[in-house]
Amino acid sequence: MVWISPEQKYRQITYACYDASQKEHFCKPGENWGALTAKECDSVISLSKQIKPSNPTVDGKLKPEFRQVKAWGVNYSASTRWLWERLTNSVKYANNKWWNYDIYGIIDSLQLLCYEASNNQKNIQDHYNKHLDNGDLYYYRKISISIQLSNPQDYEGSELKLYTNRKPEKLPKERGTMVLFPSIILHEVTPITQGKRWALVCWVGGPQFR
Repeated sequence: MVWISPEQKYRQITYACYDASQKEHFCKPGENWGALTAKECDSVISLSKQIKPSNPTVDGKLKPEFRQVKAWGVNYSASTRWLWERLTNSVKYANNKWWNYDIYGIIDSLQLLCYEASNNQKNIQDHYNKHLDNGDLYYYRKISISIQLSNPQDYEGSELKLYTNRKPEKLPKERGTMVLFPSIILHEVTPITQGKRWALVCWVGGPQFR
């Protein structure tokens, strides 16, 4: 048998990022992509006052020892249309440049998350252990998106870490930064030890990986 090595057409980077510390990572007038402004971050956080919160499950079950955080499901509506469009356009640009996955769009509801140090239960701090977003139940997830809504000075811990090697990637976390990465990458959110961190996450789906 002769093995043929496939030609690499796209650079499969660990993650793409619209870094809020970089002016060029914000959308230009008349466009809708890139990092969120502070005002837009506040607007997203305010959605928590309009939606009933929930405790996210892991494989359909509550597992606080594995994941503990307060969450709000954000659906598409007239008031959130701008946000869905921002995410959709941003992932289109990133996917076309870096991964070229066959994707449909954002499949599930967006999740507004709040990691809070004072919310500790049974000595468990808000966190999310190492996991993949793509699995048996979520085989359609191809790209994961995480947006930093809080100032990094407002909390300690609660760091998003991506693992492709033993040492995790060091990610930018300026307020409004959007990080996009393949859903098959191992990642975690470390326990929060002080303050409160808001984030928005969602997943882009498509045909099952082959």
